[in-house]
Amino acid sequence: MVYQREPTVVGVPNFNATEDAAALRAAMKGFGTDEQAIIDILTTRSNAQRQAIAKAFTHEYGRDIIEDLKSELGGHFEDVIVALMMPPEEYLCKELHKCMEGMGTDEDTLVEILCTRTKPEIAAIVQAYERSDGDISGPLEKISIFGAFQEHPPDDSEPEGSSESE
Repeated sequence: MVYQREPTVVGVPNFNATEDAAALRAAMKGFGTDEQAIIDILTTRSNAQRQAIAKAFTHEYGRDIIEDLKSELGGHFEDVIVALMMPPEEYLCKELHKCMEGMGTDEDTLVEILCTRTKPEIAAIVQAYERSDGDISGPLEKISIFGAFQEHPPDDSEPEGSSESE
């Protein structure tokens, strides 16, 4: 059986980032927060669409949508919504950092993240870590080396039977 990674949220057709940004701003403005509107928008958009919404929000309102969401939400709901708004490599970088900090390592999280990623995805996670922390010595250095040697099944764009020796 070949493992195929397919997104579970594919986004909406006729997507308009500016309209979604305005709807999210309205959901957070004034007395109270319309949490259902936030859920309805962010859980039906792909990550690329959510990133476009964040850019449109900053462009239209001069504000950081993540900071606004943090100020309006709380608890686990805030954690989930903020995670949805992060680019995948930044979220995974944060989760890797969490699973390796302090005494011991959460091996389940480490394995789940690293063994299901391609070399380019691991490289993007390492780059995100360098942007956030700047130091890849220690555990992340090992992760970047792991990514360099990790093998995955060839993607569909590579013709069968081709090899580097040809």
